[in-house]
Amino acid sequence: MAEAQGTGDNSTLLQKKQALLNELRQSTDILKAIADPVRQDILMMFMIAKRLNVSQIVEQSPMSRPTISHHLKILKQAGIVDSRKEATEVHYWLTSENSVVTQLKRIIQAVEEIENDPAKPLDKGQH
Repeated sequence: MAEAQGTGDNSTLLQKKQALLNELRQSTDILKAIADPVRQDILMMFMIAKRLNVSQIVEQSPMSRPTISHHLKILKQAGIVDSRKEATEVHYWLTSENSVVTQLKRIIQAVEEIENDPAKPLDKGQH
């Protein structure tokens, strides 16, 4: 039975690996944005409040206003948060279309498809 492992269609496995690579490359901005501990802290603030302005975030952070604004800009560029200026303040919120969550789910799905592929060898030495 062990010989049957790794003898499946390698072209299908290669296609799945390419699909995973494509998903990872499409997610580079998202992954970079959520990798930073300061941005992770900012994201956790949105778990408590739906909308926050820069001042509210600065009050809960040891970082300066320009630093927080910089991190919010990166989160916005990655599509994780959105914003709107109201009077003199810019308000931020997590994006509602969940494109970020959908993208991360696609990465997980692509990894699971490779992990469960019968063509994948048990170890690197098998063909």
